Amino acid sequence: MTKIKCFCKGTKLLKVFLENDSYEKDFIDDRSNNCEKIKSKVINALNGEKVDFKENIDWDLLNLTDFQRDVLQETFKIKHGKIKTYKEIAEAINSKAYRAVGNALNKNPVPIVIGCHRVIGSNKKLTGFRLGLELKKQLLINEGHEIIGYKVI
Repeated sequence: MTKIKCFCKGTKLLKVFLENDSYEKDFIDDRSNNCEKIKSKVINALNGEKVDFKENIDWDLLNLTDFQRDVLQETFKIKHGKIKTYKEIAEAINSKAYRAVGNALNKNPVPIVIGCHRVIGSNKKLTGFRLGLELKKQLLINEGHEIIGYKVI
């Protein structure tokens, strides 16, 4: 089982880390009751359950650039069990910067919660997931996608 660490402010999630994630070094695991509830929701999402995180996101607390916010807000709209391409995300925010979309997703402070694992290459291949392609693959399989190798069928 994947070990999760969360950093929260009240009922709002600021960071999600996996054990040994290099991004966790500056944060502590918040064991407050609110954060434990959110952490439980993240674990449920990891296991493929449809989870609503709307009440746990405060966009102003995530310390994002305007572009990152646009990318992550568009990504947050992707429904459980659905996928989009980097190009589709870029076009939805009126940009042609497909690679910059990938970079913004790599800086997602709350992966799994903002489902950047649901964004794939135009060729349907799994690419660029900070928490690892194996986890991205497993998350997509848990959401009902058929994947052979690292390509969505």
